[in-house]
Amino acid sequence: MTGRRAPSRFQVIWAIARREMGIAWRRKLVKFLFFLSLLPPIGMTAVLVVRVMVQQQMGMDLGWDPVLWFLRIQLGPVILLALGLGTPVVARDRAEDVLYLYAVRPVTPWTYAVGKMAAVMVPTGLLLFLPAVLIAVLRLGILGDSVGTGETLLLAGKALVVSVLLAYAFSGIAVGPSAATRRARWALLIAFLVFNIPEPLKMIHGEDAMAFGPQMNAWDFLRAVIEGGVPRLGVLSTVMLAGYGSLGLLVTRLTVRREMTP
Repeated sequence: MTGRRAPSRFQVIWAIARREMGIAWRRKLVKFLFFLSLLPPIGMTAVLVVRVMVQQQMGMDLGWDPVLWFLRIQLGPVILLALGLGTPVVARDRAEDVLYLYAVRPVTPWTYAVGKMAAVMVPTGLLLFLPAVLIAVLRLGILGDSVGTGETLLLAGKALVVSVLLAYAFSGIAVGPSAATRRARWALLIAFLVFNIPEPLKMIHGEDAMAFGPQMNAWDFLRAVIEGGVPRLGVLSTVMLAGYGSLGLLVTRLTVRREMTP
C-alpha cells in the first residue's frame, strides 16, 4: 500500500494564495478597489474610439499610445488594491496566533512568503495585463491601417513583462510591512509611505533623473519598455522594482521563520 504523496511546492504556494484571495474577496473594501480598477480600461476604450472619430472627421492624429497611458493610469487603482490585499495577510495570522500551525503542514518560511505575495501578485498582475492586451487588440481593430499584428503581439509581450515586475514589486511593498509589524494598520501606513517616497532628483533635474520610490520607477519602467524611453532609466527602474519585491519577500521569510516554530 503506497502512502499519500506530499503536495508539491507549487501546490502549497497556490493553496496559500487561493485561501488569502478568498478571504480578501469577502471584504467590501477589496471588492470596491477591484471594481475601481476596472474603470481605467473602460475609459481608455472610450478615449480610443474618440481618437478614431477625431482622426476620421478632422484628419488629425492625436499621436499617443493608449496602452502606455492606460498602464500609467491603472497604477493608482492597482496600488490601492495591493495595499488592501497585502497589508493584512501576515498581520492577521499573527493576531490569530496561527503562524506556528503552518509548521505542522508541508509549509516552509519560503513557501509561506511566496504564497502570501502570490495572493497579491495574481490579481494585481492580471488587472494590469488583461486590460492592456484588450486595449492593444482594440487598437489593432480600430487602427488596423497603421498598426500591424506583429506590433500588437509585441505590445502584449511587453505588457506581460511590465505586469509581472510591477505586481512583484507592489506585492513585496504590501506584504513585507505586514510581516514586520504586529498590526495591519501599521503595515498599511508603512506601505503607503513607501509608495509615496519623495523624488528630489526628479524635482531638481527633471523626469530623466533617477527615481527612488516605486511609483516613479514604475513610470520610468513603463516608458522604457512600452515607449522605448531612456534605456538607463529602464535598467535602473528594473533593478529598483525587483529590489522592492525581493526585499518584501526576504523580510517576510526572515520574520516568520521563528514564529513558525511550534
